[in-house]
Amino acid sequence: MLKGLFVCFAVLFAQLAVLHLIDTRLYNGSQDIRNAAVTTTTTKHEDEVEEVQG
Repeated sequence: MLKGLFVCFAVLFAQLAVLHLIDTRLYNGSQDIRNAAVTTTTTKHEDEVEEVQG
């Protein structure tokens, strides 16, 4: 029974190590970029609106 638990935990930690390696290779420490949402807004100035209308 203890041997089974040991094997189970060994496999668990091996999977966590592999996932950690994959995570660091994919994102290269740019974790802030993953979580940030980029929004851009463009506003027309009054001069541009007058040129379009007139």
